[in-house]
Amino acid sequence: MLITKANGEKVEFNKLEYQASLQRVGLSVSEAREICNQVCQDSYPEVSSKNIYLKTQKLLKQKNNTLSARYSLKTAIMNLGPTGFFFERYMAAVLNAYGYKTKYDQILKGKCVQHEVDIVAEKDGKKFMIECKYHNQHGLRSDLHVALYTYARFLDLKEKHNFTEPVLITNTLCTSQAISYADCVGLKIIGWHHPLGQESLEYYIESKKLYPVTVLTNMNNSLNEKCRQENLVLIQDLLKFTPSALAKKLLIKEGLANNLINQAQALLVF
Repeated sequence: MLITKANGEKVEFNKLEYQASLQRVGLSVSEAREICNQVCQDSYPEVSSKNIYLKTQKLLKQKNNTLSARYSLKTAIMNLGPTGFFFERYMAAVLNAYGYKTKYDQILKGKCVQHEVDIVAEKDGKKFMIECKYHNQHGLRSDLHVALYTYARFLDLKEKHNFTEPVLITNTLCTSQAISYADCVGLKIIGWHHPLGQESLEYYIESKKLYPVTVLTNMNNSLNEKCRQENLVLIQDLLKFTPSALAKKLLIKEGLANNLINQAQALLVF
């Protein structure tokens, strides 16, 4: 079955990869196969990947809200916006959970010019200059241009600020050219499905359950904006409050606040 990706590309639907993504959020092998068969049965030739995503979300939600929330991680990160600043704040929180000391949105003078550095991170005697490339739409990739300017900034800043390594973090895929260049010059890329295994963006998030608040199933744009204003980035941040205190902070009804807290707790213990 051919499907149409967000960038318009037509590709063969990979059932094994799709089922693996369902198992990763908590379904058994048989449950993943069942949903895959249902989605394929209900789809038409060259169906959009968005349509498959929405159908999958509907089926997962019928089983368990937590499964639906976990499956929505990539979309939830894209909903952190509208600008990249909130992605930077989120990534700083993720790095903090791994023992890094971080500062975000830093203005630093280099050898030649001044630069805005998204995150400065330190751990084990190393200092990292981190560029965060955020996309709020599916189908976009971080390209060679992004890798080039990230490394150029590092070269201008490294001596004056004792940076030991440049890092590019992106919430989407990277182009093959960007990856080839990064491998050649020693620029570390952390992105969606890259590198494969235990250093991809989703691994860093899922292994410690560092989900953004936007992963919660009843998080609308208005509530998302209130969370941004109050610097509530991770679902763990919501658990610092009682339902009444969270309701007062976000100017919402206590029932909704209680629901948000319960969802966050369910994700953390799943």
